[in-house]
Amino acid sequence: HIKLNERIPVPMADDEISALARTMNNMLSRLEVSANAQRQFVADVSHELRSPLASIRASLDVAEKIGTSQAREMSSVIVNDEAKRMSLLVDDLLLLAKADAGQLGITHADVDLDDLLGAEINRLRGQTGLKIEAKIQPTRIRGDGLKLSQTIRNLLDNASRFAVKEMRISLSVEHSSALLRIEDDGPGIAAEDRIKAVERFVRLDQHRSRDVGGTGLGLAIANEIILAHGGSMDLGVSDLGGLKVEIKIPTT
Repeated sequence: HIKLNERIPVPMADDEISALARTMNNMLSRLEVSANAQRQFVADVSHELRSPLASIRASLDVAEKIGTSQAREMSSVIVNDEAKRMSLLVDDLLLLAKADAGQLGITHADVDLDDLLGAEINRLRGQTGLKIEAKIQPTRIRGDGLKLSQTIRNLLDNASRFAVKEMRISLSVEHSSALLRIEDDGPGIAAEDRIKAVERFVRLDQHRSRDVGGTGLGLAIANEIILAHGGSMDLGVSDLGGLKVEIKIPTT
């Protein structure tokens, strides 16, 4: 019986047996990585669900002990808020599970990316006092308008959550690709954290943690949707001093 963290001794001779041993060790390495990722994912989901469930139980206990209509009303508000939080988490997890199974169900139709972006910027301007500078060129791609709109909303909301005073958004076409940049003047993400920032349930430092809002899955979901469109998403430093998210999606 071989454990996933164990490896088969590779004979010195360069023959079929040593080749088989190396192949088995490579397979064990991949299985170990997959098993560890699965265990971490289950632990992270459990951690995320524990907090709202504890809040619901506590609010119900308090309402039952006090027994007043005001206590029950306060408990109802808390329960509804936490239920919404769990619902968002479950929806995000379902989308990621579909991405892992290659079942995102991306549709391919003509999408005016500038119209989607413009609508989301107008929505955001109605919800925040931030200065939002936008430079948008007409840009049409083939893709899933609904999922792209969701991605743009996630990224804009993420930037506005951390921005201090200003955001900068641009959309153009360069080298047969739509190029979307979203920048903020917030704390940014350290260079060593940018790769893992698109991982699921990533825990960054206190300045850019998920505790500010959301489920901690926004960047991971955006990255999966962009990849499904044959594009890429990169994180960098904004000229404003915060985070720059750069997305490229082929126009043809």
